[in-house]
Amino acid sequence: MDVYLERKVKPDGTVREYPTELLHLGRGFALVRFRMQLGGGPPDIPVAVPPGSVSLGYFWARRPYNLYRWRGPDGGLLAHRFDAVADVAIGPGGVSYRDLALDWWVLPGDVLLEEDRDEFEALAAAGALTPRDRAAALAADREVHARYRHILDEAAQLEARYAAPGPA
Repeated sequence: MDVYLERKVKPDGTVREYPTELLHLGRGFALVRFRMQLGGGPPDIPVAVPPGSVSLGYFWARRPYNLYRWRGPDGGLLAHRFDAVADVAIGPGGVSYRDLALDWWVLPGDVLLEEDRDEFEALAAAGALTPRDRAAALAADREVHARYRHILDEAAQLEARYAAPGPA
């Protein structure tokens, strides 16, 4: 398996890179799989992620958000996570984007949780986010709240088409 790199630039300029498996690369869209052999995930996540889980990452060049669809080792859906993003660049070797701090979780039972609004507002007030960044994050906020069910249905269709389970 060739490594397809996910590169996230945080608002403070720090860079996080994640080696993933490219499942589909299309015009302005990439779908990747990240295997979470040890489980866990970002700090303070609202779901338990057991070892052997996978995260499917959905990246669109022209959308103000990306999406992660998390599945447990048995294939059961754990949760979805949206991130507000800007400057998404999709290429043959990887995807890169700037993280705009604002995130949302969709948990089983159709529970929508917002994360990091305080951090987002503090970054905006401190000038760490440009007016364009703020507008993109607020556009993501509107789209997630208004259309998240439709977006999740689209993700399920893309998963069925491109993300056949692979060897662990």
